[in-house]
Amino acid sequence: MAGSKKNKFSVWQIIRNFFSLDYILCTALVFVLMYGFADLFERTNFLNPIETALSDFEMSDVIYSAGIRDQQGPDTNIVLVNIGNLPRRLIARQVEAIAAQKPKALGIDASFVADLDPFGDSLLDAALGKVDNLVLYGFLSHKREKDDGPFDTILQCNPRFARHGVPGFVNLVTLGKDVYHVCRTFSPIDSVEGEKHLCFALQMAWYDDSAKVKQFLARHNSSEIINFRGNSNYFYELDCSDVLGMDDESGFYQPAEIPVNLKGKIVFMGFMGNSFQEAAFTLSDKFHTPLNERYAGKSYPDMFGVTVHANIASMVLRGKSTDSMGSWGYTLLAIILCYLNVVFFFHIHEFYPTWYDLVVKTIQIVQVGLVLYLSIYIYGVYNYKIEVSTAAFALGFSGDVLEVYVGIKENIVNRVRRIFA
Repeated sequence: MAGSKKNKFSVWQIIRNFFSLDYILCTALVFVLMYGFADLFERTNFLNPIETALSDFEMSDVIYSAGIRDQQGPDTNIVLVNIGNLPRRLIARQVEAIAAQKPKALGIDASFVADLDPFGDSLLDAALGKVDNLVLYGFLSHKREKDDGPFDTILQCNPRFARHGVPGFVNLVTLGKDVYHVCRTFSPIDSVEGEKHLCFALQMAWYDDSAKVKQFLARHNSSEIINFRGNSNYFYELDCSDVLGMDDESGFYQPAEIPVNLKGKIVFMGFMGNSFQEAAFTLSDKFHTPLNERYAGKSYPDMFGVTVHANIASMVLRGKSTDSMGSWGYTLLAIILCYLNVVFFFHIHEFYPTWYDLVVKTIQIVQVGLVLYLSIYIYGVYNYKIEVSTAAFALGFSGDVLEVYVGIKENIVNRVRRIFA
């Protein structure tokens, strides 16, 4: 009986010691100082050059260049067609050539808003009418300028063209300004004045496999991470001339022999440079993505918007979506890891004070490296994203903050003793 009480007391003592007030206060101090310094740096623009260089960087970007991510083969179900800066009469010729092969769906990422050449517009109008499943440009916007609230309008193609298809909004979630658009996520669905609209890529995927799109939407995420398959070379890609055919000055037209059988495929048409030869030097409608060879301090965008849409459609149709830990999960993980560190470091400080700096710094280096590597590995292998930057900083600060805490505590205790001496 006495032994049983002793065991219970021992367990209670262990629990009470583990949740010591010192450990709790020291952990709290780590996060107070960490967020305090972060706010100070942000307000004073301290380290601004470094922040600018790394503002578009996430640790998850490394998986695309570190060889951790499983290599995915080309998606032969999706075809990209470049419209370059062709006039509408020639885009109409492209559309007719594609429609003749009966693709499962055709999407055109081009606005076609204004009336231009009447002859070219009439040709494009007639060509669009020959497409069975047509997805056209839509852009979510605001009726009032500088409005940051929910979208209240969707801009569409000219009504004479819009009547032939359904709109899919082409908006992509980007970070950055000017040409520095970093694209990692997208909004699958949005509503405008109560009417729901699918994004351009999902509207295309719907015509291929509506069941998979419904399954994807059942996740009910307002924003989804793009699991990039690859750049345009991971899909069938056709340049302007591959679809146009031959046309001489006498008016004789010879249809092109399209090198890809488009029957049953989903075809994305959009701007990919004046030609593929000039694509690498073109900035228009181009984004930075995690596939960029320079994943930190990017200087040149690497992917056209139409290719981003193709990657989204490919991800959904192949069931390769990415899950992520919520913000509360990130914070809880950081608190738990930091608290365990504080408990361990307190014991080192108490029993091995002369070895504290060497042991603690060594452990912290290993811990931070291991946490970062595991987050990259899990994302690359299991498509599960864990944001560990907060946890990594907390682990890195915990050893030094503990010494600060101990110093503050000893100073306070000594002053109190003097007062009551």
